[in-house]
Amino acid sequence: MLSPILLAACLAAAPADADPAHDVAVTYLKALAGQAEDKGRELLLGGVPLAAKDYTIPNWNIVVREPVQREKKRVLFVKNRMRKLDKRGAKALSAIVKSQRFPDAVNRKRAKQLLAATKSEADAFTTDFPVFAYVARVGKDVFWHPNNPWRKVLTDLGDDGSYELELHLFRIEERAPDRPPRVWPLRVVRITSSNGYDSGYKVLPASDWDPEY
Repeated sequence: MLSPILLAACLAAAPADADPAHDVAVTYLKALAGQAEDKGRELLLGGVPLAAKDYTIPNWNIVVREPVQREKKRVLFVKNRMRKLDKRGAKALSAIVKSQRFPDAVNRKRAKQLLAATKSEADAFTTDFPVFAYVARVGKDVFWHPNNPWRKVLTDLGDDGSYELELHLFRIEERAPDRPPRVWPLRVVRITSSNGYDSGYKVLPASDWDPEY
């Protein structure tokens, strides 16, 4: 697997019509459909969770690609706001369950309770950091999932400088003879920071709580 530095160098040297986000989406989809090496699953942000190791699809077709969304903000600003949201959630959680573990103590039922308790903070966060909020699933119960991979990304960003975030949203259609066509979202993201962090283009994992988010 290419290091972030080598990947960035390759992307910089790519032709002007290169579309690495699309290439990542296709490579991942081919792996799920058994049309290419299973290694494509490693394009998932944060690694391959257990639920995704054996997941397969019968076929696929990209039916919609939304315009790319980009956001550039100060890293420390978004981290401070995320900490504020987590702090509000931890306070609400302490009233629900006597536990010092957070967010490990959160199951889906408790996450839904936290949504109500943190709605004003989540709404404000989404207004100020709309793309980051979408990728982090702010305002959705998935945000509080113990394995939300965006939390590790936030740590890896450090505290200095600014970040640049890209979101490429594809709508994927599957067809099978025994059920109606299914259309689902595939999100390819890349976040870089001025202090040298580069996630590379990665597929944002669907949650086992809710594949739409």
